[in-house]
Amino acid sequence: MGMQCKQCAESFPKNQPYDLFELRRHNYLPADAEGTMHNDMLVDGGTFCSRKCLGDYLKSSDKSGLMDLGTMRNKL
Repeated sequence: MGMQCKQCAESFPKNQPYDLFELRRHNYLPADAEGTMHNDMLVDGGTFCSRKCLGDYLKSSDKSGLMDLGTMRNKL
């Protein structure tokens, strides 16, 4: 079974280069009864074929934390 975009269900091409956008969410859970320590769990949110599909999938409240790390790397 091949990979598909979570938003539009388009299949990723086999044996060809393609762009892949991934969504991952951080879940912070208390590690002790007092709540002074937390565990960080990274949860997979799916793969997307384009930035547009990723943006369409996210709610407007979720988009506040969306960053383009590719352009940040070029500015450093």
